[in-house]
Order: sequence, then structure tokens, then C-alpha cells
Amino acid sequence: MPDFLDLPTDTERPGDRLLLGIRHFDEPFLLTVSLSQGLGSSELWLDRGRAGKARLAEFRRAGDRVLLVVRNKHFLTSGDAAAVRAGRESFALSVVWSGPVLLEEHGAVVVDATGLVVADHDQVAEHLHEHGQGDYTLDERTSLPLVADSRTGPESVRLSALVTFRGPGRGAAVRAVAADPRALTVVQQLNLIRLPASPMPVRRFHPAAGGYGIGYADHAHVGVRDTQVKLQPRFRVGPGAAPIVFQVDPAVPEPFRSAVVEGGNWWREAFTRIGLPDAYRVETGGADFDPYDPEVNGVVWVHRAGRGWSLGQGLTDPRTGEILHARVRLGSQRVEQVRALGEALLAPYGRPDEAERLAAVEELVLARLRQLAAHEIGHALGFMHNFASTRHPRPSVMDYPHARIGVTEDGGLDLSAPYERGLGPWDHVLVAHAYGRFTDGDEEPELAALRREAAEAGLIHVADADASGPGAAHADAVPWVTGGDAPTALATMLRVRDIALHGFSRGVLPPDRQTGELEERATLLHLLHRHEVAAAARLVGGVRYGYGLAGESGAAEEPGIGSGVGTVESGERGAGPDARPGGETIEPGTRPVRADAQHEALTQLADLLRAERLALPDAVLSTLTPPAIRYTRTEQYLDTDAGQVFDPFEAVRAAVTLVTEQLLEPARLTRVAWQHAVDPDRPGVTDVVDALLAATWGRVDKVPPDLPGGAAVQHTADWTLLNHLLTVLDDDALRASVRDPLRAALHHLAAELRVADDERRRAAADLIGRHLTDPGSVRLDPLPRIPPGAPN
Repeated sequence: MPDFLDLPTDTERPGDRLLLGIRHFDEPFLLTVSLSQGLGSSELWLDRGRAGKARLAEFRRAGDRVLLVVRNKHFLTSGDAAAVRAGRESFALSVVWSGPVLLEEHGAVVVDATGLVVADHDQVAEHLHEHGQGDYTLDERTSLPLVADSRTGPESVRLSALVTFRGPGRGAAVRAVAADPRALTVVQQLNLIRLPASPMPVRRFHPAAGGYGIGYADHAHVGVRDTQVKLQPRFRVGPGAAPIVFQVDPAVPEPFRSAVVEGGNWWREAFTRIGLPDAYRVETGGADFDPYDPEVNGVVWVHRAGRGWSLGQGLTDPRTGEILHARVRLGSQRVEQVRALGEALLAPYGRPDEAERLAAVEELVLARLRQLAAHEIGHALGFMHNFASTRHPRPSVMDYPHARIGVTEDGGLDLSAPYERGLGPWDHVLVAHAYGRFTDGDEEPELAALRREAAEAGLIHVADADASGPGAAHADAVPWVTGGDAPTALATMLRVRDIALHGFSRGVLPPDRQTGELEERATLLHLLHRHEVAAAARLVGGVRYGYGLAGESGAAEEPGIGSGVGTVESGERGAGPDARPGGETIEPGTRPVRADAQHEALTQLADLLRAERLALPDAVLSTLTPPAIRYTRTEQYLDTDAGQVFDPFEAVRAAVTLVTEQLLEPARLTRVAWQHAVDPDRPGVTDVVDALLAATWGRVDKVPPDLPGGAAVQHTADWTLLNHLLTVLDDDALRASVRDPLRAALHHLAAELRVADDERRRAAADLIGRHLTDPGSVRLDPLPRIPPGAPN
């Protein structure tokens, strides 16, 4: 079979330009761009292995010139010739390159494609600008095609170029990684991939099935049905299809490579269950492994400066959703992040049982890599996150897990089972719904039965925007939590945190590391409960709802799973004060969290603002030293206003803000106000503020005298809360239903503080009064910076 495109040898200017022989005109193909030489910054995401968005393109001949035309793949029109023409002519094309015809030989039109490959196809310059790194432009003098690295084959072409961007070099992110931040050089690969000659049958996307929904608008459907076509991305499987094979970068060192292969192969069980035992596997790439080959599904090992995310992506045929190629990027820094957590918890060094503790830390890292590999490959297989799976009988690998930490009978910490090993029942639903085969030819009833069975087993599905970020409201979906009901999980994590902090020592660091890093490890433990705080806060003003279609009934029917699809495992669900029982089906609309569960969570969170919860023990404060010469604090450290040394006041402010940033988030307060208006038994804005004030300015018991710096800790917590309340009040988007009770609560607080026999309290009353009268006359402190806690 001839190659898709030719790469003729340039005898006149070898290496100086790239010639391209084009055989196919007016034939759509996918145009993608990736990086094989990245910048290495977690902040910028311009990594080795980065794959940009795909575009639908084609070459056109216009006299003695060749055009590369890009079409918007989100507008595809079906039907007869007239309908297709109307669709094509209704939306703008983009001519992204043109070049003169040099000659015609062997049935191919030869052009100089140097200007095509030496271009900013990935919009790197714009990306750098948007990330605050300054204005960069492509430097043609130091950019050139890499002819020897370019490849062509029957189904795809890879055109490589060395591309340099010139700029000011003043951005912190580029200065941290670039040899010369004024000249940023990457290797860009332009991939041209043919679409399958025989399109795969489509499977419609369903929002409750856990797959990615890709699609396009088909205006031939106007007046007939919805013009928005949504498809389930999936590989081609079954008779005649090649197996889905992921190759793991041999650059991954052992034993981590074996963990990645093992975790990735967990999905084999799900494919076997639907009758496709040989359809999928993960293996280590050989000596000739090419992570950038568009015909290889690669798991690429990526190094970055700083805490960063891993990523799984699939390149899909926009017509059908068929995944043609997949790439996973695993960040190597995850090894150090997880190891640091394990060492901080177990403080293994210098202990009599050091070897046993270090083995537990190593297994923690390997267990996390197994889960991470399964998770990211799951994305590449076409699956979305499920951040509600910690309420399932067994969590999904498509969740974000936090290590489960047990407490032994003698009060020690146990990391023997930090993560589940293998797939959860939801993962089997994902594979069955996306890849299952059906014997009767009508798959919709069988898929509906599968979804009903999943709902009856309590396998709720909640994805990204509904689970994280300021607008998230679903009570069952918070990333990075350990599972179970939120109040119990928070109480457990607080106990773990207390044990780890009181056992803090130099033993949390390897003996060859500088002691300034003790501060970073202490920060990990001090903020260990951050995700469980978010989960408990989600109950306050929280709601529950599910994904579905308007025509679907909420009543579950007896499921009948079709041939080869398999069954959903069921079991006991997480129990707790507001747990949803197994077998509950998804009804339309949103349902608020019960009033008693909201009040319980609010009380528990407010208690975290008491000095007893905030003060660091002497085991920590007496151990910390500032970073040594030639070392510096990173974003993983708490900020300090104490010069070179650790600032205990900032530690208090950060821990208080963990709670207040959740409970005082304006969207949450809006939900609280409405729920209270409908049902006065549920907490209102006044209840939220009063609970926080009762634990701080209004606490009637005294701070224990043996608490290190106890009075100063409580004083700091009081003022941090007040500053945050006034900051929220300044939000212009705050509704009157939230602003009015918030102002009333602050008026009441000021009245109480004015008569207090304490100058600091009277000063607070004066601050409140001035802010309520003239907000512009008061300078509020910026909210504390909380070191990043994800990915874990």
C-alpha cells in the first residue's frame, strides 16, 4: 500500500527544506500537533508528549498552488449532495498554509512544505502570553524542519520541526526551566492521519454512562431532531479489529514500570467479561519504542519542574467517535509526591523498624502508580471521571483517590491498604456500555438496561464540573477523599493528622536531605484534612442529582442484559448520616441534603477554627529549620512573614482558610439562602456565620493554658475569619439574600465586641463598623495562599 504522502529527497537543499509529495486532494484527514521536546514546566503544560487538539483538514489544488484547508469538525452535515453542500458552504473555512507546486512526479504533486511545518500550530506563543510569561514570537532564523525525523506511512505522516520562540524571558515559569528564557526551543510534530475508509458504527453518547461525549452539529437534522450529535468515543473492537495495545515507555524505571503495566492491564478483566479477552493489553515498549508514532498507543514518561498532572487522551474520528490513536502522559514527579506523603506519615528514618516502614512507603508509591496508570489509560479508552465512586461498594479507577490511612490498636498509622487493587463495578459498566456487543442489532434497549442495573446497584456517576470548583454542589462527589460519609471520614483524617503531627521528627526525611525540607513535610501533614473538609462542606447547601435524558423514567425496571455485556457487581454502600441507599434510582431535579446532616457538618467544620485544632504541636515547632544555603522555599511551603524562619501565624491562617473558603464561597451561600427560605430547618446564611463566630470570637471557654501559643493561635483564627467575612461582603456578585444576613451578623458581632473588656475586640468592632459604613476606607488582608494539595 503506498504511503499517504511522499517525502521526496531534496537534492538541491538537503536538510534546509522539507519537500512533500501530495497524492490525495480534497480528501479529509486529521491534522494534529504534538511536542517531542517540551518545556518541562508543570505550570505551562507544554510537556514532552503533549498532544494538541485535532483539526479536520484537506489539501486542495488551486492552479499552480496547493492549499491546506481546515474545516470546523464541530459542523458536519449529512444527507444528499445538496444538503452536504449547504452545510459546507454555511461555515467559514480556514486556509492555514499555501505553497507553489515545484514539480509533479510519480503521481504526486511536490511542494516545499517548510513553511507548513515551521509554524506555531500549537499556539505556543499565545499559550505563554495567557500564562503570564510575556509576549513571544516565532523566530524563523532559529527554526528549521527536521527532515531526518519526519516519517511517512500508509495511514499517517509525521513532519517534525525545531521551533524557537523569542520573548522577554521574565516569566517565573520559563525562568525556572529554560536554559535561556529569552529563547524557548521545542520540537513540534505535525501529524497528518487518514480517516478510516470504512467508518465504524457509532454508539450514541449517554450522559449517565460515564463516557466522553464528543460530537458535532448536523444541520441536516433541522426540524427533524436535535442537530447536536453526541457520540461515545471508543476503539474499534471485535472481529477483524486489531487488539488495543498500549506500549509503556521503557524510560519508566523499575519497579515503577511493572506497576504501570500491571495497573493498565486491570482493564483486561472488563474486556474479558464482555467476551473480548484478547481485545486489550498493556505491555512494555521495545528498544525501538517511538512515543510519538501516531500509530502507537503510548504511555509516555514525562519529567517536569513542580507538582503536575498526568493525562490520557484519544484522537478520534469526528464522524463516528472511533479512537484512532491514544497517548498517556505520566508525570514522574508523582513518585516523589506520594513518597513524601508516606515518609511524612510514617517518619521511617532512624527507627528500629526502618526497613519495614520504608517498604510500606515504597508499596504506597507502587499502589498509586498502578491506580494512576489504570486511570489515565481509562481516559484514553474514552471514559470520564467519576468523583462519586467512593460511595460505591468499591471505588472506580476513574476517581481521584486519596491514600487510605488506618489507625492501629496501639495508635500507630497503617498504610497497608492505601488503594484498591483492580477495577470497581463502575469500571465494568464503562467498558460494557462503550465496547459491549449486542446480538439483536438494536443496542439501545440493552444499553438502557445496563444503565438501570447500575443505578439499582447504587453506582452513581458525577463528573468534573459537578464535583470540583467553586460551582460544584453535588454532595456525593468530591475528589481526593477516602470514602464513606464525609463527617466520619473527616474525623478519621483529623485523628491521623494528629498522630502524624505529634510523631513528627527528623525521621520524616531521608538522612541525606537538607533539614529545610522538614517544613514542607510538616505542611503536608498540617493540611492533610483539606479534601475531607471540602467533602463535609459540600453537605452544607448541598444537593444530589443525576444525569439522564428527559424521556427516561425514574422508575427502574427489571434489567435484562444482552449477550456479551456482563453484569454489574452490587454490595453494601457507604453508610452514614446522609448516605443514599443502594437501589435508589435517579429522579429528575435536585434534592437538598437533609437538614440534620447539614447542621452536623457545619458544627464539625466550625470546630476546626478552635485553637486546639489549629495549633501545631511542639514536636513540629521545635524541629523546623529554614532552608539551607543554596536551597529555597517552593510553592509546597507555607508563606512566611517571619523572615527566613517558619511562620506559625501563617500556618493558622492557612488552616482557617481551608474551612472558610469552603463555607463562605458565594455560590454555596446562595444555595444555603434558598434552601433555608424553602425549609427553615435547613441552615441559613445566618446559621453558617453564627457557627463560625461561635467557635472564634464568641467562644466562651478558655483556650487550654498548656497549648503552645494557644491564645495567639485563637486570636489569629478570629481575625482570619473576620477578614474573610468582610472580603466576601465586598463581592459585587453577592445577592441581597446573602448580603443582608451577612451584614446583619457582622452588625451584631460589632455590637457585642464594642462592650468587651478587651482592646483587640474593640478594635475589631471599629474595623467592622468602618467597613460597613465605607468599605473603601478599610484595607483588608489578602487571603492566605494555600500550598497546592493536588494531584496526590
